[in-house]
Amino acid sequence: MYAYEDEVGPAAGRPLNLRQIEVFRAIMMSGSISGAGRMLHVSQPAVSRVLALTESRLGYRLFERVKSRLSPTAEARRLYAEVEQVYGGIQRVNDLAASLAQSGAGMLKIVASASFGQRLIPTALDRFRNRNADARVDYRSVTFDELAAYFLSGQADIGISMQPPDHPNLTSLRLAQVPVICVLPAAHPLAGLEVVRPEDFSTAAWIGYPRDTPLARALKPFFDEGRACPAAVEVHSPVTACSFVQQGLGPALVDAWCVTPDQAAHMVLRPISPAASVDIWATHSNLSAPPLLARRFLAAVKKTLEEGAPPDLAGAPGAAG
Repeated sequence: MYAYEDEVGPAAGRPLNLRQIEVFRAIMMSGSISGAGRMLHVSQPAVSRVLALTESRLGYRLFERVKSRLSPTAEARRLYAEVEQVYGGIQRVNDLAASLAQSGAGMLKIVASASFGQRLIPTALDRFRNRNADARVDYRSVTFDELAAYFLSGQADIGISMQPPDHPNLTSLRLAQVPVICVLPAAHPLAGLEVVRPEDFSTAAWIGYPRDTPLARALKPFFDEGRACPAAVEVHSPVTACSFVQQGLGPALVDAWCVTPDQAAHMVLRPISPAASVDIWATHSNLSAPPLLARRFLAAVKKTLEEGAPPDLAGAPGAAG
């Protein structure tokens, strides 16, 4: 696959430089040459050249190609364990330096779907900061497609999303299942229904999602019999959907954790039948243990989900008795 000396000769065993170690680590983290290039902001050929030189210096292969993916050899895995210890030490030095500048505060890096940034994340953060008052938080709202890249580039400690990213270096834990509900403008004709069904969307102009989004996939069984007209407006986030509903553009189907108490007071909320739901997943890197602050925040999220509940559908404006 790569040019290197098949026989261990005089060139084998020469020490590696920092760039070669950096490229090797990036390939291990990303699982591919292209992924390593994106992490390091260099071209794929440049990464391939450095890898070839590294294997030539070492005198043995670090990766084999298996079904169009790079599979690390046993030697690469042993070498990577030592490399991570070095990088872990560098990260601890940087964290300590930053903490000393902030009177001992640490930094927690959170990424999450926009939907959970409305209520779940703020509520969990409030609980978290009650016990970690000195901690600083870097929160970013990201799309599902962006999620893995934030971990691979070191910009995330913990992620909360509706769908787990598919990456060998990431581990996801299913935290809860959340019902999907219908939110409507208070004066909408469907607001008088006790339960909203697929056929109710046969003539109404409604707000939907592109088919490749997590909510669209979750709602496929609901619309399976094709008794609804196409959505008049498509959005990429239930947060945007709620805003459009408040402006009177029509009903939308959203996850219950997306709706804030203030929004619930100005919209009609109804259950749907057949029922639909979305999952809440927590994600972290599996290359090293999550940092302490990430573990504490995850505990706060779990506690919030245990104690929290979807909005009271019976208490929404115009609720049927």
